[in-house]
Amino acid sequence: MIELNKFAFWFVCGTAVLLLVPVRSFVLRKSIQACVNVALLVFLLRIQAIGLLLAIGGTYLAILLVGRARYRTVFTAVVGLSTGALFYLHKLPEVAVSLGGDGLVRILAVIGYSYVALRIVEVLRAVFERRHPAPDFVSTINYLLPFHMLAAGPIQSFDEFVKHAEDRFEPTAKTVLIGFELIASGLFTKFVLADLLQKLFLTNLESTGFYFFLEMQVTFVWLFLDFSAYSVIALGVGMLLGISTPVNFNRPLLARNLIDFWERWHISLSLFIRRNIFIPLQVFLMRQDDTRSPLLSAAVAIAISFILAGLWHGFGVGFLIWGAIQAGGLIAARVYGRALQMRLGRNGFQNYLANQWFRSAAILVTFEVQAIALAALIKL
Repeated sequence: MIELNKFAFWFVCGTAVLLLVPVRSFVLRKSIQACVNVALLVFLLRIQAIGLLLAIGGTYLAILLVGRARYRTVFTAVVGLSTGALFYLHKLPEVAVSLGGDGLVRILAVIGYSYVALRIVEVLRAVFERRHPAPDFVSTINYLLPFHMLAAGPIQSFDEFVKHAEDRFEPTAKTVLIGFELIASGLFTKFVLADLLQKLFLTNLESTGFYFFLEMQVTFVWLFLDFSAYSVIALGVGMLLGISTPVNFNRPLLARNLIDFWERWHISLSLFIRRNIFIPLQVFLMRQDDTRSPLLSAAVAIAISFILAGLWHGFGVGFLIWGAIQAGGLIAARVYGRALQMRLGRNGFQNYLANQWFRSAAILVTFEVQAIALAALIKL
């Protein structure tokens, strides 16, 4: 819903830069940032923005109560269930519309609720575990609704948000140039490279025969260019504003297996899955049966984590199969890597990893797995 080729987003960016760059006071910068975030949402939502702010206020009060020992469990459950219910309506808007929630559908789409929901989980868990106190209302807005990360992430962890919240912002000619370079690079990638590929080659996989195979490859490259462009633009805007913004992609098309791939692709989502699903689940499984193989516990945790990741992207058979393919590839990579280390030994395994022929073949296989998974998602 936030279109980067429209005036509103860039007007807000320019206004934010003019307002934030001269300010050195942490408290004032935080307040201005919140006003900018709200201003864009008011522009996009008009009167519906009131409902959004009331919902954020309710979420803030509930998180405050989560920080109190007497109410922790009850209010964690309330916020968690409310977050899940809204996520369900966001992914199945026809259900929300049937319940008379046309306005709710629009609000959830505009704020990119898929990402906001994960940020709520982050702050909720941090406060519940007492790693951090509950944030104030202004910080809650800035963490949940950062205007430059609403379109397509990334998902900043609450730990990182708190860590960088009071960083001094001292822009230099170098950081300004890098910020503009990132924005220009992202815009070129999105509106030239990705759009050109889409117009020239893509048919939404309606083709047949050899062209279908070719289109599968191009579709995956297009997705990378289109998706990563948003993250690069967010990174550049964050640099100009002095707002910590996570790097979300690191040359994922050069990954040699799915483990490597998910350390390079949508990195913030990968880290969210690791922090909040995979590690807690693996620890739980190991504690339930200390005789169980660590590899088996990891395999079960991976399977559950990535099936849930598939359903986070969307409810449907295609997303479920996409998640299952990711899980299967990750488990296969772990098992294969363990078997190679046992067979080749440490030195032999390092030589294997350094071999360019094996690496090239592994990159090709990883690319094809992802192209097939994407095609299955689209077709199903």
